[in-house]
Amino acid sequence: MQACDFCGYDGNGDAISFHRFTLEEENRRRWTVNMRRDAEWTPSESASLCSAHFTPDCFESGSAHLHPNAIPTIFDFTQCMIHQGEHKSTDSSCCGCYKRLQATEKVYQLKLAAAQLQIKEYKKNLAEESRKTAKWQKRAIVLQSAIRAMKQRGIIPTTRKTSTPKKY
Repeated sequence: MQACDFCGYDGNGDAISFHRFTLEEENRRRWTVNMRRDAEWTPSESASLCSAHFTPDCFESGSAHLHPNAIPTIFDFTQCMIHQGEHKSTDSSCCGCYKRLQATEKVYQLKLAAAQLQIKEYKKNLAEESRKTAKWQKRAIVLQSAIRAMKQRGIIPTTRKTSTPKKY
């Protein structure tokens, strides 16, 4: 029986679809980061998420199929932590504060991983824009040189007549 790897939902009778983890590495990493899983965790071949974790724009129009670059973004971590807490050991020597501290630390580690991934994307975009800017600056220099050369040869006048706007 198929179940969601985040919330454990098995879709018992509901109109919920299940979606296996994408094979594309970058998007697969984003899925696991958004789920706030350990960095060492890798989804199995049968791992899937239910459609409840995807926004409507992730789906192809009028279909239960996901777009190729769909990223799950809807996760109720409080409910997940409650359910995980019910299934964990009830050892009385374990302090609730320590568990909360560990959970908080894990959340921050996952947020850090997500932020680092976003920074990587921003740096990539910045590098691309810098290349484009340098390319346009070189073109501007070439055009300015061409204009100067044309002025020196007398092909174009050295001064322009500015037209004054007509008054109506």
